[in-house]
Amino acid sequence: MGHSDATDVLYHYKSALKVGEVERYVITYDLYDGDEIPTDISLDSLWLKVKNLENLTHRAAYLMGPFILYCDVRTEDYHHSNKIYASVDRPKYEPNLQAQQRCIAELSLHQIKKRYVWIVDVVSQILFSTVSQIAFEITIGKTKQALDEKVDGLIENGSLSNQLTVSRLTTLDLWNLPHQLQMKKKVKHLVILTHGLHSNVSTDMVYLMEEIYKAQANYPDEQIVVKGYTGNVCQTEKGVKYMGTRLAKYIAEELYEESVGKISFIAHSLGGLVQTFAISYIAVKYPWFFQRVRPINFICIASPFLGVVTDNPAYVNLLLSFGVIGKSGQDLSLEKEPHSGAPLLYLLSGDPFKSILVKFKRRTLYMNAVNDGIVPLYTASMLFLDYEEVLRKLKELENNQTTLQADNAGVIHQEDFVGKHLISPFNKFVSMLAPQKFPGDISKIPKQSFLESAMSTIIPPLPDQSFILDPGSRKPVIVHDKIYTEKDIPPMLSEAEDTYKHSKNILLEPFTIRRKDKGKSLEETIARRWHEGVSWRKVVVSLKPDAHNNIIVRRRFSNAYGWPVMDHLIEAHFNGDDNNDYTHCNYLENSEELIPQDQSGHMLEPNKDYAWITRVENARLFDEGPTGMISTVGEILDTFSRKTFYEHAQNDDSNGGNIEHNGFNTFELENGSI
Repeated sequence: MGHSDATDVLYHYKSALKVGEVERYVITYDLYDGDEIPTDISLDSLWLKVKNLENLTHRAAYLMGPFILYCDVRTEDYHHSNKIYASVDRPKYEPNLQAQQRCIAELSLHQIKKRYVWIVDVVSQILFSTVSQIAFEITIGKTKQALDEKVDGLIENGSLSNQLTVSRLTTLDLWNLPHQLQMKKKVKHLVILTHGLHSNVSTDMVYLMEEIYKAQANYPDEQIVVKGYTGNVCQTEKGVKYMGTRLAKYIAEELYEESVGKISFIAHSLGGLVQTFAISYIAVKYPWFFQRVRPINFICIASPFLGVVTDNPAYVNLLLSFGVIGKSGQDLSLEKEPHSGAPLLYLLSGDPFKSILVKFKRRTLYMNAVNDGIVPLYTASMLFLDYEEVLRKLKELENNQTTLQADNAGVIHQEDFVGKHLISPFNKFVSMLAPQKFPGDISKIPKQSFLESAMSTIIPPLPDQSFILDPGSRKPVIVHDKIYTEKDIPPMLSEAEDTYKHSKNILLEPFTIRRKDKGKSLEETIARRWHEGVSWRKVVVSLKPDAHNNIIVRRRFSNAYGWPVMDHLIEAHFNGDDNNDYTHCNYLENSEELIPQDQSGHMLEPNKDYAWITRVENARLFDEGPTGMISTVGEILDTFSRKTFYEHAQNDDSNGGNIEHNGFNTFELENGSI
């Protein structure tokens, strides 16, 4: 190892991230000043280190964290649509930076140009706690050896070189600066992003947010403003109604202003149901909203509109109904609401939501055909789909050696297909608890504890280098894209029999395998309600694992297989064809009549026909699942410890004493705050 000292360290910074937080470091290095290239110019690379500073024991503290970071490093001009030729320009990423691990990247200066710019993202992977945080440090040095030097006490946080400038952007900066820096337009197009179970919008949908903002160039007459509600983080087990109500109030009471003329909704997974309830709540409690704001896009990505009951064995359904993932699990298991006597998902498929739904210019569903361990195809597609066409397309991909393995006759063996692509109910259940992971060997029964096994055996497979570096190497992922109207829905065979009861299509197996002779399913009843008088664009994709999180590119590089899906979403929904267009596009005649009115034509008061929306429910024991309770208990303990600390401080201060910090875990930030 060559000689190095602290003077070779150009930048050092310590920070910490909580759940739903990301920090971006924009590194600018000026190779030389002036117009002339110096004769003694150095093209030696710089080196970057990101280190997780948490104690090694935190690797086992999964439920209080997990204390894991994601980080990536890329050049300023990197975009996944451009081929990368130079190996030194390849992006580097670490999907699971655990406690005391570090990620080291070379910042190459292989060309003589005046300025180099790199972008570093550091993302919290915490799932279950709003109190826990992950401390980390980022260091830039002239040599790789300099990264190992002890810099604490030798240098302050920040840059030590006139050639190097590092701009630090927080989560709030990333979400607020784009629309604040834009030229103010007369009309705003509000785009609402909503996350799913055990997820958060601020980190898990930040990629989609930034891609939407890139489409601003298509809208010279309006300003795109992308927002997401962060108040439901670590609250996702409390139920669709709980989250949807909070989202609705956020939209109508905090985001709405007179300049908002359009609105779009985009949601992932359980978020599709949450945004559906939110729209229903707005329609009832704020009936003026959709009279003033034109609905444009209603988009759901891998959302379980029919629940996740059919392909679960009895013990999983029993656990869901008992609240093992809280009220949300009961909603997904189609438990009947105590007052209405009907499942919430059944109620959502009717009015008042349908009266607003028909006003959207576009209604689109994205769904995974395979490799989705959480939301099966039948529920994400609202059941009715050309399954034979989808299977034919999958076989074409199989023949091109992309997704499926065929036998010599080119026929898919059902055993192989199920084993590889239709995730077992047990592992799907594990995925609900750790949705950022994916089952590796689905035939392996965990021998350790439930969540320890989930942590150790379900690491998601990462994209290969050719996929990331060469757009030409990427195979098509859209296997089906069609607008379905009510006329495309097959007629009901009988009141006592499922439409797909006798189907042999393997894609329907999660729906048919456990139904046997149970008669017409509640899922089909709900599905038919969803298609009454409404057209849906259904886009089926074939992604490699972990498809459920790849489909929204939860992390820029580790979920890169979803890039083509997000490209399709942007091109189809934010291409500028509705710029400066404010005429309502109703798909049903007299759609306003769907909203119940009295004899004078006024909308009925809330809490009459729509009491299931507005009624304040009493909290029940199982409304918050075990992992949800972790956050609640953590917040209580944190509040108690803070209160005790401040009371102790006030007492000491009143007695002229000093505050003792012994016994407190403190982390000193750049500004000296604790």
